[in-house]
Amino acid sequence: EARANMEGSWSPAAGGGYRWLGAGEERLDRALVAGLMLDAALGASPWPPDPQAQSRALKIRVQEALLFHLAGRITLDRFRTLIHTLERSFSFYFPLLTSLLPHPDETPAPPPAATQAAHDAFPGSRAVSRDLLAEALGRMQNILPRRPRSKLTGPKLHDFLCRTRGVWFRLRDFQEYFSVDRKTAWEYVQKFLQAGLLVHNQARAAAVRYGLADRFLKVQAGAIHREVAAALADLPSPLASQVADRLIASAGEPFWEEEWRCVLPAAHFPEILQRLTGPASLLEVVCSGDGKNRLLRLQPRWLNPLAKHIE
Repeated sequence: EARANMEGSWSPAAGGGYRWLGAGEERLDRALVAGLMLDAALGASPWPPDPQAQSRALKIRVQEALLFHLAGRITLDRFRTLIHTLERSFSFYFPLLTSLLPHPDETPAPPPAATQAAHDAFPGSRAVSRDLLAEALGRMQNILPRRPRSKLTGPKLHDFLCRTRGVWFRLRDFQEYFSVDRKTAWEYVQKFLQAGLLVHNQARAAAVRYGLADRFLKVQAGAIHREVAAALADLPSPLASQVADRLIASAGEPFWEEEWRCVLPAAHFPEILQRLTGPASLLEVVCSGDGKNRLLRLQPRWLNPLAKHIE
């Protein structure tokens, strides 16, 4: 292994191959980064044909893998060190992995059933305080059906509300999930509103939505909706609701800003992030990475002090 006091890079070695010109990175860190890059390169997802786009896509997937596997399990300083290792070593490892990236025509699109199965394999959102919700439902047995074969049971209601991730849902969503008629769905939703389990968005007709009460969420959903609406008041109206929903579903946990690029209009993407990351706004920068894909999270003041958070 070549040793030199310079930023992470690579160069051809005598007799072919490559040599590492790192600056004292721990071997464990480099092995972890290299392993994640290899795992991402061998994944079944199609890759863009352009090398520059491939590089960007691979780095994003490795960043997401680091966040998914390590967030909450290591200290923030340790996490930043690993991100820095990725930035310094990426240009060394990427040329070694390009031959492993499948071309778009070599990667068949998975059938819908396989796509759904892959989606279901991910763990559920942590936006909901599941234990608090379970305790509350245990005290509401008097408003739940008591028939042995009822379609609406406490465990099934718990599952539905956790799946909402704290964001608004329609009466139709409730109706279809429990396979009940509209009248029955409406009657139960009204009972849950009166019991303080749900809240109403105060809209009318087709715009009516319901949501899990703040006391069961990791974040202050009502306050976040109001703050986002004020921050994005001059942008197209659906954006504020969309952004607020994603912030609530994040449960206050870190996320990469690139995760939002595919769901927000490109024309408004930079402006939205700029407004949300202001000192008095909603988000804080946890780690800058390469400056193009920052690690963000809700500022602590937007978390629910009554909920238990995963550190």
